[in-house]
Amino acid sequence: MMMQLQADELLFQSWPDYSSVDSSMEEIGLYFGEENVQFSNFEFSSSTMEDFSYADHDDSSQSHDLLVYGDHVESPPVVFPMDEVDELKGLCEWMVSQEDVESLNLSTISSDHQESICVQSDQTSLVLPSKDMEIDDHLSILHLLKAYGEATELGQEDLAREIARRLKEKACPIGTTLERVAYHFIKALENQVDYLSTQSIKNYEAAFKAFYQIFPYGRFAHFAANSVILEAIPEDARVVHIVDFDIGKGIQWPPLIEELARRSSGNALFRLISIKWEEDHDCPSLNSFAETKKRLYEHARVSGLRLKVEEMDMEGLAIEMEKIKRRGRRNEWLSFNLMVDLPHMGTIRNVKHVIEFLKIAKDSINDHSVNFNGASRGIITVGNVIEAEKLMDSNGFESFFQGKLLQLQAFFESMEWHFPFHFTEARMAMESLFLAPQVSYLSGGSRKWEETTTTREGRDLEAIGLKAWRMSRDHVQEAKELVREGESLYWVSTEGDSENQLVLGYMGTPLIRFSSWR
Repeated sequence: MMMQLQADELLFQSWPDYSSVDSSMEEIGLYFGEENVQFSNFEFSSSTMEDFSYADHDDSSQSHDLLVYGDHVESPPVVFPMDEVDELKGLCEWMVSQEDVESLNLSTISSDHQESICVQSDQTSLVLPSKDMEIDDHLSILHLLKAYGEATELGQEDLAREIARRLKEKACPIGTTLERVAYHFIKALENQVDYLSTQSIKNYEAAFKAFYQIFPYGRFAHFAANSVILEAIPEDARVVHIVDFDIGKGIQWPPLIEELARRSSGNALFRLISIKWEEDHDCPSLNSFAETKKRLYEHARVSGLRLKVEEMDMEGLAIEMEKIKRRGRRNEWLSFNLMVDLPHMGTIRNVKHVIEFLKIAKDSINDHSVNFNGASRGIITVGNVIEAEKLMDSNGFESFFQGKLLQLQAFFESMEWHFPFHFTEARMAMESLFLAPQVSYLSGGSRKWEETTTTREGRDLEAIGLKAWRMSRDHVQEAKELVREGESLYWVSTEGDSENQLVLGYMGTPLIRFSSWR
């Protein structure tokens, strides 16, 4: 049976619906806030943005300036979907709690902060490659970013620093797509926590709820993973172990809990294992495991599902999988869920952790001493941002850099499509929290590329001996409906010889890949 994730089927009191952009923001508050959520009457005033120097920008330049590589052309004007306007107004009302209104209202930023956030250059000529070449800011920033990548690849540190200085003059968090990419690029390069970031983090919960609800990246990967897991669980399984690489706030699992409860006879036990990461202790924006566990238990109780939630580190996971292997029970089934570096997660995981997790997963589900009627005893579901170098026609650092630049601009462009200009503050907060970490790939330069290259073999699931789990046509169609293909600028396609991969793209750029393996 197929799992349906339509909004009208997934409304429940203990956990809000994150599956549909049309769901009300009030429902989202039921999960994260108190039982009686009170939204402030805060509205962004028309004068909010007056503190930013914006004389060099007109509104027509704000949208749809996608990079031009090869046959790519600039995108046509896009009309903002009016059915989301009311929802965004509601978003702006609760983006900040009543007591924090003053802290986020950008009109309160001092002149010093204004200068640090957005510095416009009086010069319009490009220093590189020719001082006499007059070009617009869009191409200027594009060429500077590409020049920085080339200088980094050649080890020309002085030149790279000079290019970064010029980029800093043109960067702005309220400007065009490339100006915003450049802004977060410079901040990542300097490893600075700016005023915008410190104000945005105060409203992390509200921003997270809105980002996950409005943008399809996380919902797409979670829907695909849950659908495959439900399809793959054998009917005679009595204990189902689901190992989650990065559980975060646990928002992937309520729909699965609902459907498992509906299908289960009540005898099966479902065990959700969360991997513990030491680095999460230094990030106050990440929800504590105790809070996530509490909410999952409550939702399972209301749904009528036998659920056990645990947390362990990678060493503990390896020991636990060995215990399961030694028990050799035919009615125990495994699912490994690897959601990594998706925008809503707001963090970039160490690729070595990913490889270690995949190795444990592969060894566990390929235990041939125990299987279900000759089939694998488990499944692996993977959701990630598509590797940058795969967007270009060649390999090497330059391909990696330009591919990531193309991808980043598509992410930032999608933000612009969802948020009209008068919702700039909300967009800025979300970009600072959820897209800025993606820019770290770009600012990481050749080091990040070398890390990606040296670990590619360990991340090639087919090469390490896993077999593809084909995506059903129903799953593909439901994914298309989830992202409103045909109505929005998002699209979904299948990849892989066995069609075990789903790709989510925005306009001409592939962004998120989901794949399933056994």
